[in-house]
Amino acid sequence: MSLVVKETESTPGAPVKEVTRRPSENFSAPKKRGGSKFLVRLVTLVVVLGAGLGAIVAIAKMGDSAERVIVTSPVVKSDLVITVTEDGTLESAANVEMKCEVEGGSTILEIIPDGTMVTKGTRLALLDSSTIEENFNAQKNVVGKAEATKIASGNTLDAAKIAVQEYLEGTYVQALQTAESNIVIAQQNLAAAENIAKHSEKMLRKGYTTPLQHQSNVYSVQKAKLDLELQKTTKMVLEKFTKAKTLEDLESARDSAEAQYKSDLGTYELEAAKLKRLENNLKKCEIIAPQDGMVVYANDLSGGGRGGQQTPKIEQGAAVKQYQAVIRLPDLTKMQVKTLVHESKVEQLRSGQRARIKVQGREVQGSLTNVGSQPEAGNFFGGAGTKEYAAYVRVDGEADGLKPGMTADVTVLIGEHKGVLAVPVQCVVAKGRKAFAWVKNGQTIEQRELVLGATNDTLIEIKDGLSEGDLVLQHPRADVPDARTDTNAEEKVDVEKAFGASKANVSEASAPGGPGGAPAGGPGMQGGPGNGPPGEGGPGGGRRGGGGGRRRMPSFKEMDKDSDGKVSKEEFPQEMIRMFDFVDANQDGFFDQEESKAAEERRKQMEQQGGFGGGGGGFDGPGGPPQ
Repeated sequence: MSLVVKETESTPGAPVKEVTRRPSENFSAPKKRGGSKFLVRLVTLVVVLGAGLGAIVAIAKMGDSAERVIVTSPVVKSDLVITVTEDGTLESAANVEMKCEVEGGSTILEIIPDGTMVTKGTRLALLDSSTIEENFNAQKNVVGKAEATKIASGNTLDAAKIAVQEYLEGTYVQALQTAESNIVIAQQNLAAAENIAKHSEKMLRKGYTTPLQHQSNVYSVQKAKLDLELQKTTKMVLEKFTKAKTLEDLESARDSAEAQYKSDLGTYELEAAKLKRLENNLKKCEIIAPQDGMVVYANDLSGGGRGGQQTPKIEQGAAVKQYQAVIRLPDLTKMQVKTLVHESKVEQLRSGQRARIKVQGREVQGSLTNVGSQPEAGNFFGGAGTKEYAAYVRVDGEADGLKPGMTADVTVLIGEHKGVLAVPVQCVVAKGRKAFAWVKNGQTIEQRELVLGATNDTLIEIKDGLSEGDLVLQHPRADVPDARTDTNAEEKVDVEKAFGASKANVSEASAPGGPGGAPAGGPGMQGGPGNGPPGEGGPGGGRRGGGGGRRRMPSFKEMDKDSDGKVSKEEFPQEMIRMFDFVDANQDGFFDQEESKAAEERRKQMEQQGGFGGGGGGFDGPGGPPQ
């Protein structure tokens, strides 16, 4: 016979042992002892139950008599360090960006692997140049013809210029000299004819010549006079008309040749410029490293931040547009962290503030260099309700081993308050616009109203209401009933004082849903105030509901709890689970960062078309993405 002992809990704190017998193969109980066995079991059960009841009563009495332990914390003077902590991405403060400068864009034929360390002069990428080479060869022939035409017209122009100079300095001068020579000869001939005529007249009177011969000599004088006048007229025509006409013709031919030459020269220069541009495009198909550095593909989002439109992915075979960034060569000796700071904290940031940076277990120091003046574009998860500003923290010195893209935790030192009264933040309870703490004084507990100062994640400065050495309750909500009263109770509002005196009857406009009493967020160009609490607008089909804020969707990193690059339904916020199918486009039960970016683009398009977002709740309200 063997025994089996089994403990069971009949009542709290009262274990009951149940003993049973199990017959073995070599033992059989006599039937005549069955009644006694049952009696023994019954007695044992009654005893055990009685003991359990006694234990329960004893424990209850002890609980009633025990005093509750109240944990307190003394008010002491402490050095309060105020910081702002955010996560960000490590990047180079001095990036050299390699862009596609080929006109009209091109296709990546070869590209060096991402993350490769290169030296100056290394070829980083090769773009498709086949079409450019064809156009380049054809253009060389066009330029050759244009150059020949330009040379011919240039020679014609030179000849025309020489013709003008030749006439002015040669032909005309020669003709003028000939005319003047002819005039002199005519004058000499006239003088000779006159002398012969006078001599013949004397000879005629003496009878030595005949009248006919004398008459002939007189005619010779007249002929000489006419010849002299002719030569003078010839010179006058040359100077006044022939010169001007000939010069005009020659200059016109010169000017025409010059115009033709300029036209041919312009054509040649235009074609030569095209050839030069094609040659430059051929050179730009090779992207060469201008300095030493590490290759980083330009695969980030345009405009930066955590959201926005994604540019085409950089990889072999990808088409790239003109002026699109292809590769960045960061200067790894000058690193910085870009982080996004919530609008509630950004006013505390100032350039020059010191910072502590943690990257993969390594800690370095730095300083805040710049804070954006405009908020970053909202993304799918944050929506328009979350405003964040870009802040840049420069890493001091050379950060060996740090690479762009690493995740960094940045803590910026806002200020330090030395020797101030401080208590743990959980000791303070906010009730409306006032803050309170509870002080243990002997056996009594006293409520104190506080005037608060600076605070960090653990301590809060007490400017008034407590003294050094006071013992404040660490968990007032658990220990004091008054601390558990509604801390969000609305104070009575003087409407006229807060909003100004009424100038018109607005009773109709104050109806739920806005003017005309339309249902909150209902169909229409602009929904009215939502009926639900903030973040839960009324059902809607309008373009954009009024009232009600958006719930803040956690970032992808926050939701990806197991850091596997995917978010499942279990990791997704359960209060927003209806949005999961909208993000999970391929319906495989999880989504990655690419799917979340694509969902953001769909949301923007739907919002622009007026078919996205209900009343009040916007993207996160009941009138959000289509189901």
